[in-house]
Amino acid sequence: MKHPFQHILLDKTGDYFFAAAINSVFLFKISTGSAEAKLLASWTDEVDPYYTIRKHHKELLEQYEKQQREKKEAEDAAKAEEEPATVVNENNKRVIPEEQIPASTKQVMNKKPKLPLPGPGAPPTYTYIRDMCLSRDNQYLIVTTDNDKAVVIFKINYSETEPSKVFELVKRQPISKRPSAVCTSMDDSKVIIADKFGDVYSIFLKDTEVIDDSKLVPILGHVSMLTCVQNAIDENGKEVVMTADRDEHIRISYFPKSYVIKKILFGHKEFISSFILPEWCNGKVLVSAGGDSFIATWLWQSAEEGKELKCKFEVDDLVKDKLNDKHLVPEKFQDDSGNLVEYCISKLVALNKTKQIAVIFERISSVFIFDLSEDGELSFNKEYKVSSDIVTITAAKDQLICSLDDMSQCLEIFDINEDKSLTVSKNASKLIESINNANDSVIGDIDELIPLFNTNYMRKRRLH
Repeated sequence: MKHPFQHILLDKTGDYFFAAAINSVFLFKISTGSAEAKLLASWTDEVDPYYTIRKHHKELLEQYEKQQREKKEAEDAAKAEEEPATVVNENNKRVIPEEQIPASTKQVMNKKPKLPLPGPGAPPTYTYIRDMCLSRDNQYLIVTTDNDKAVVIFKINYSETEPSKVFELVKRQPISKRPSAVCTSMDDSKVIIADKFGDVYSIFLKDTEVIDDSKLVPILGHVSMLTCVQNAIDENGKEVVMTADRDEHIRISYFPKSYVIKKILFGHKEFISSFILPEWCNGKVLVSAGGDSFIATWLWQSAEEGKELKCKFEVDDLVKDKLNDKHLVPEKFQDDSGNLVEYCISKLVALNKTKQIAVIFERISSVFIFDLSEDGELSFNKEYKVSSDIVTITAAKDQLICSLDDMSQCLEIFDINEDKSLTVSKNASKLIESINNANDSVIGDIDELIPLFNTNYMRKRRLH
């Protein structure tokens, strides 16, 4: 069985399509009008699935061995000065009484640490691509990994005919905590990395030097898991970094001096899973959504402090008849009826050609299209149904592509028309077939699927 794509990405021209399945990244050329997709290159992350466990074990082992050496040195020094009183233990061996051992070395009496590999019945350990992002000039691909908590940067050689040379590794930068979102600075000189513990880091995009993760210093921090990060230009021409978190905050800080907060946008009540800055609004409008029952638009640049919120578009009526058993609240948090359901918006994508927003909800098999004016007014346009639940979406130029939770049809491809409608691409079936055939991420059983729908797990639960 072919594993679905958990992440997909189009470059700005719409000619190049990136797709991630489990721990592999594929690059296809899919120029408008092409009958088939051409696989240019692929990269598979071969990192040890127990990398983090082994790394931690190695650190403990080094600490243990160091302490053993210090203990022996302390004992030898004590013997050299004067023979301490000794006692006989249960094994009939003479040892130094514990009260005569220096306090700094007492902890070394622990046993040699063992490698704690998961045993039978333990939860599965996954090695997979967490996220992908292109630099603003489309020349670099930034990939975040789950197992070793790294940011992997590639220079993309689109014209290279040898597949092994298309993805040119720049560096693999480890991060102390798992990366949760990534982007580049406005001039593409830096990669901005947000992690699951609320910290944001900045590293050079093109520099090959790998920094020890313990020496990376956050440029800003939240007190909650970060979900989105994006750089932009404010009304005064200054660069800012926008960050959103699980605690419904959107923070706007100056960059690179990100300890200076420009403002915080208040209005969400639940986690924020996605935000975008549509091009046709000239950077003035921010659109955000997540665990709330609405999509918010913000005039974040020049609005009066505290009055940046332009509108909240309620989406309950659009999705309430599409909720099913997959949207049931976990039993521990259910109400007496046992039928309590909940939903969340998992991704927003801008359709620049038609000045619209494409919206998907987790575990719902429809794309919802909204019209967005340059001053932030949002209105519903149309719903487009697909054959399976949508994992994620991407759009560029004339195309909108959906990744589906379907092992027989991995994608749905729409043409974006001048009249603001979407139609299934006339070459969709051949494109999808060629992409699916190139996907060599095969699983033997449904239980081998990596988690595809994680967004709603960010919701903070309240007992009824």
